[in-house]
Amino acid sequence: MYTMSGITVSEGVSAGRAFLLLPQAAESASTAPRALSASDESLKYRKASREFANKLNNAMSGTVPDKVRDLFGAVSSYITNAANIRAIDEQIAQGQSAINAAKAVLLPKIARFSHEDAELSAEESAAASGATADSSDPEMQVVASELSSLMRDFIATIDSVEDDSEMSVPRLNEPSVIIASDLTPARFLSLHTELVRAVVLEGGQASGHLGTVLRDLCIPAIYGVKGALTIKNGEHVLVDATHGSILVEPPQDTAQALIAQQDLFTSDDDDPSDSDIEVTVAGSMGAIGEIDRMARYLNHGLGLLRSEFLFLNYHHEPSVEEMVHTFASIFAKIPKSAPLTARTFDFAGDKKPLFTLDMDETGPLASYGAQVGSALLHKELRALLLAAAGREINIVFPLITRISEAKTLTALLAQVIEELQAEDVPFGNAHVAVMIETPAAVLSAKAFASFGELFLIGTSSLAEYASAPRPPEDYFTPALAKMIAIACKGAHDVGVRVGIAGRFAMRTELLPFFLSLGVSYLTTDATSITKVRKELQSLADQGHSPHFDAKLYANLMDIASTDDLQQLLFHDDFA
Repeated sequence: MYTMSGITVSEGVSAGRAFLLLPQAAESASTAPRALSASDESLKYRKASREFANKLNNAMSGTVPDKVRDLFGAVSSYITNAANIRAIDEQIAQGQSAINAAKAVLLPKIARFSHEDAELSAEESAAASGATADSSDPEMQVVASELSSLMRDFIATIDSVEDDSEMSVPRLNEPSVIIASDLTPARFLSLHTELVRAVVLEGGQASGHLGTVLRDLCIPAIYGVKGALTIKNGEHVLVDATHGSILVEPPQDTAQALIAQQDLFTSDDDDPSDSDIEVTVAGSMGAIGEIDRMARYLNHGLGLLRSEFLFLNYHHEPSVEEMVHTFASIFAKIPKSAPLTARTFDFAGDKKPLFTLDMDETGPLASYGAQVGSALLHKELRALLLAAAGREINIVFPLITRISEAKTLTALLAQVIEELQAEDVPFGNAHVAVMIETPAAVLSAKAFASFGELFLIGTSSLAEYASAPRPPEDYFTPALAKMIAIACKGAHDVGVRVGIAGRFAMRTELLPFFLSLGVSYLTTDATSITKVRKELQSLADQGHSPHFDAKLYANLMDIASTDDLQQLLFHDDFA
């Protein structure tokens, strides 16, 4: 037995036989001379791009993360874009092979996307799906990197169309731990993911889209593992992603003991009623591959449904009936006694649907940050209430930055309720919640708190704003801590419940801090629910409960350095 270590990307413990997924030979293949006629080479490219686009489109038909869906859509459009095909045909006519032509045309444009001073044409921008955004943004840099990786994956398939092997992805026949130098979401999702027990990468980007896929599919993952490719195919590998360690050929009793602590694939979840903690802990849902597989994690409730991802692959604006059917199929998995919280559509950034969005041209929602118009919101609110008939539902409005937006959205909900009452049909009892995820919302928190019964603080988005223009930090920064505290104080002053969402909600070392700001609601990824609940129970046993500590707040406002924050959070009496 020997061990390796790396950076945890998706927590959990699991084991399987090592399966090495080696890089596709795009670079070496692209040096091959053209062996076919120009017309045959052109046809080869068209066939390869069509098959690769179909693979991506098929992957998008499932419930993959919204960011991954947008990435796949971008690549699918890009490689089949008419302007790009014409440019590739011109290269082929000059004597290039299909692979060389694709590499010469596609890769430079993707590389330009990652430079701040690059400006693509309108047609290129459309093909690159959202490249008009500021490419100095860390999120845009991640997108550029993954676009490039996916493009190289595609180029490696061009010659394989002759034997219909498409992406030449090997078939898994047993529970496996994937070992690779790096991996794109497309290549991963082309595997038989039901047999993937963990992923170990020598490289990887923790903020990338693959990490989102792995977390939402509850697959443990560790990145940045030096020497990972020295692991031999077929060796038994135990991945303890919770602690960032990999054990190769561990003793059987060691593996069984670690897996028994957190077996994500066979163990039953704990009973949510068997606890006296004063904090609601429920799972977030946005990119779950198989809802039935995840149902056991939802017995604590649905802490946050990111509703837009359910309809991003629709080619038409979803009807009320379609939305009711989709929402009801999910709500049916949630016990009626458990919390049910759904966020209305948020199509901002890279979450553009395939259908055309009809935005308000005038009025308070004309520039609404969630990029959705009042007509579609009216339909969605109606669908959410109908799907939640006979139960309580928290409806969360995202990306509110202005009081006029809050007034309009709450008035729209009231209008829908009046209409359903007049129709005398059963519908859910709605409670308004406001998502606090921008500095504008934080600075006006007290005013926004008066519009709802729950504040839900989005720590992932706030972390990006807190670190801008640098990439988001993995550690808890003074700026992020202060924004969370200001939002909590706004809720406290008005008597509104406050909750935490996003990637910092699962950080158990921060729970005393959250409790001391009055937090009584946490929504986290499914695999972290048990861990968070156990830590909260331990804190409850020590006498901790949600309350707003004015002294802590005042001290927090006076600090500026990370050292001071560490001292405040982890060495003072409240921790």
